[in-house]
Amino acid sequence: MKNLIFIIFVFVFLAFTPAKAVFASAPNGSFSFTYNGQTFNVSADTLASWQTPQTKLNLNSGSTNFWEPLLNILGRGLTAQNSTASNSYNLGSIYNYIQNLSSQIDVSAQEPVLVIQNNRVTQFTLPQAGTQVSVFQSSLAAFQALETGKNSSELVANQIPPQTSLSQTNSLGINQLIGEGVSNFAGSPNNRRHNIAAGIEKFKGLLIAPGATFSFDNNLGPVTADAGFLPELVIDNGTTLPELGGGLCQVSTTTFRAAMAAGLPITDRRNHAYPVSYYSPQGTDATIYPGSADLKFINNTPGTILIWPYEKDKNTLVFDFYGTDDGRKVTLEKPVVYDRKTDGSMKAIWTRLITSTGGQTATSTFYSNYQSPALFHKTETFVSATGTPISGLKMPTD
Repeated sequence: MKNLIFIIFVFVFLAFTPAKAVFASAPNGSFSFTYNGQTFNVSADTLASWQTPQTKLNLNSGSTNFWEPLLNILGRGLTAQNSTASNSYNLGSIYNYIQNLSSQIDVSAQEPVLVIQNNRVTQFTLPQAGTQVSVFQSSLAAFQALETGKNSSELVANQIPPQTSLSQTNSLGINQLIGEGVSNFAGSPNNRRHNIAAGIEKFKGLLIAPGATFSFDNNLGPVTADAGFLPELVIDNGTTLPELGGGLCQVSTTTFRAAMAAGLPITDRRNHAYPVSYYSPQGTDATIYPGSADLKFINNTPGTILIWPYEKDKNTLVFDFYGTDDGRKVTLEKPVVYDRKTDGSMKAIWTRLITSTGGQTATSTFYSNYQSPALFHKTETFVSATGTPISGLKMPTD
């Protein structure tokens, strides 16, 4: 009964709506929809099927909320005010087309997931807004574009927020991203890539309690074949040679950069013996070797920190730190290389400024002193890593 009354009302409305001229065809018989850098072309046959003479209606007489149920009931072609050309477009057909097209664009909102087992996060998914095409508004936009002879129209889409926030998944203060470290390892040989992947798994899901000190070496554990590591180049007492775990410094360097970005106090960090291209810009690396060189920092935030590393692509490593933002503002200045020599030796400084919520700014500078690569000749002699250097300082080169 309600639908019947509504239809009667529409016909009465149509009867008193001034007739207007009809629309021009799209130039060259082509038309497309665009959204977020994507283009969706409409076939010539489909475009032609939209050009059907229909009852003329003044679209400016009402809101989109009024006309959407009208389209669903009547499925009629409509024309708009002030048009001046030769063909009418069937708005109902455009509506149906975009409704089908929306299935390629619509994405459901992603709810957060955080599962902790044995004090380690085993499943972690960030909340993510979904996307939903507004079919009616997109139809009107396309209709008006065709009216003026345009070749394309932008689809209108709404963001659908998730129903749950990350903070609702836990009581540890893991609420948001507080620091991110990124490094590039393009050109790495297969064994090095294998060790980086194995190293990532050692740190994925680690939880650092408020006030706790993080030690890279302690969490890495034994660097052995049984632990899944392969031989790759390291620096050992003036020699570059293959050893189990070579490439793990890609992991420690990226961890260091994340800790710097989060504004955490760094209590132990060493640069490599000589400049390594994987860690450009120089001055932002952190070498490790179990028993002699470590990376340490303190969680001085109000909440627990979750470490979540991943390979963004085949050459990019990312370490994300999630926790509680206490309002500190971190500024990382561009690393400065100086005292560069022709033999490849150089020095570098990296300065960080941390401003508290009270407005006080603390400055810390990290110094790096790199020797000439020529001092470290390569050898193919394999040395098994025991975790404790025989003498001197062993540092991985990669």
